[in-house]
Amino acid sequence: MFSRLNGSSFLWKLCLLSLCYLPIAFSHIISSTFDFIVVGGGTSGLLIAEKLSDDPSVSVAVLEAGEAVVDDTTLVPVLFTRFIGTDVDWEFVSVPQKHVSGIQISLPRGKLLGGTASVNGMYFVRAHRKEYDIWEQLGNSGWNWKTVDAHIKAVETFYPASEHDQEEFAAADLPSDHGNKGQFQVSYSNFWQPEPLLVNYIAALNTLGINRTHRASGGSTAGVWQSPTAIKPDNRSRSSVGTDFVLAGNKKPNLQIFTGAIATKIDLNGGISTGGTNHTINLTSRGNVIVTAGTYQTPKLLELSGIGSPAVLNAHGINAVVNLTGVGENLQDHAGVLTTFEIKSGLGQSIEDLIRNATFFAEQEALYVKNRTGALASVPGSTIVMLPIQSIVSNQRLKTLTALLDKALLSFKGTPLEKQLNAQRDLFLDPDVPDIELTLTPGAQDPRASPDPTKSHVTISVITVRPFDRGNVHLNTTNPLDLPLIDPNFLAITDFETEVFVDGIKFVEKLTQTAPLSDIVTAQLFPPSNATDSELSSFVQQSIFSVWHPCGSSSMLPKDQNGVVDANLKVYGTQNIRIADAGIIPVSLGTHTLATVYGNALIAAEIFKHLV
Repeated sequence: MFSRLNGSSFLWKLCLLSLCYLPIAFSHIISSTFDFIVVGGGTSGLLIAEKLSDDPSVSVAVLEAGEAVVDDTTLVPVLFTRFIGTDVDWEFVSVPQKHVSGIQISLPRGKLLGGTASVNGMYFVRAHRKEYDIWEQLGNSGWNWKTVDAHIKAVETFYPASEHDQEEFAAADLPSDHGNKGQFQVSYSNFWQPEPLLVNYIAALNTLGINRTHRASGGSTAGVWQSPTAIKPDNRSRSSVGTDFVLAGNKKPNLQIFTGAIATKIDLNGGISTGGTNHTINLTSRGNVIVTAGTYQTPKLLELSGIGSPAVLNAHGINAVVNLTGVGENLQDHAGVLTTFEIKSGLGQSIEDLIRNATFFAEQEALYVKNRTGALASVPGSTIVMLPIQSIVSNQRLKTLTALLDKALLSFKGTPLEKQLNAQRDLFLDPDVPDIELTLTPGAQDPRASPDPTKSHVTISVITVRPFDRGNVHLNTTNPLDLPLIDPNFLAITDFETEVFVDGIKFVEKLTQTAPLSDIVTAQLFPPSNATDSELSSFVQQSIFSVWHPCGSSSMLPKDQNGVVDANLKVYGTQNIRIADAGIIPVSLGTHTLATVYGNALIAAEIFKHLV
């Protein structure tokens, strides 16, 4: 999830909850020994630790670099982007992107107990079922739609929208496609203003053949629908592994959480060094290290421990204990651009007015404090449109795009990436599987649009969810406190990927010119409506941002495909080191990743329970 609302003044005004910190005392861990040491108490790591420690005979330690924080930023839905640039943001930045005008791109990630799930946009959605089945086809037995979906359901309790919202705003999913006994509560937004904008948007999409779907959580995602969100329906606050854990408190003596603890090196003989203390946490003879430091940090820790490509390690004077060239490679992320439009005034006050209207903000704040309703109680921009490329371009245009893609893929023939890229190509040619996502958010999120502050606006984001580019992430220095070098390599398949973006933008322009949405949209601000194809290409290459869905840097793949872990999540060449964060996802999914990471974590916990 993304937003350009960060930095707006309204995001800093609300303080409804006091900060909550879970203290750490390193003296508690000197010479301590555990059956499992979980490195990274984030979205997957903390959930895995909770599940493993359900067995009182098993001892579990969690090392989390951030603190345990619960405040308005982590709980109040509309405020989620407020974490960017604060102490709970790692503040990762890409290296200059050579295919995107040489710019560096912000890559926000949560630095706190619970990880990015404590600060993200809370979308709780799945990808198309065929995308998960590719994991098994690439050599990971048992990892498929049926398995992952079952485990997502196991952690979810779903609350349907009202009949009115289902009918009016496409907030309709089959309850049977969701879980009803899990620990995370999932509901819909309930603030839809300005309502005429949303109703006309959906109607115009229907006119263009983009229909509603009520099976988005059942593995059939193409169409227009509302995203379920990880929000508790009773008090309209975030439901996440981190916030729920901190609020409930740790009641298990066999689970120890150490915040402010940075792992600096994994000793392959059975221990982990922690930064700033010179202490080592040890494993029992049956113990395992579970690395869940995240897509960007896990490869760095492996490399600091001598696990990785000798070429990378030797450059930093590190001896290659385990030669594993896939570490830090195969990095993937979704990229997006913002299109901005002016709309009729008087349609109803929206989140745009929270920024510029103090009276409206005060009213909404009072509503939230009193009864948890209003603009603060929902995620802005939960209307999702998932588009197979076939639904927006002609057959001839599809042939042109496919030719561009095939030309680019020739350079991967005979490489470890060939099989997964060919699988992605099959998905691209499948008319049931989406390639582009649109999200609609009231307000002008791109300041380059120079919006008139007296008028109303809407932003429609165009996101490509089938990235063929591959990046990498590696250690920058041997100082474990230094952030890694991150290269998403956005638009590396330049001609093809840029053209897909251009087609997405053209569809948005067509959409805004289609009744009844055209009755509301009064002007296209950015990119300008008269832009040529060449100008749109330049716009794309100057406007790309990350949509916060990185994966692949510790891929679950056979070793000959540059895999880092096997289907049991064990790092190749080691006996007791496992990885279970989003980095294991071998091929990017056409969805927001929260639900999948939770599902994968539950699968991982079941695998790990059998190790002791």
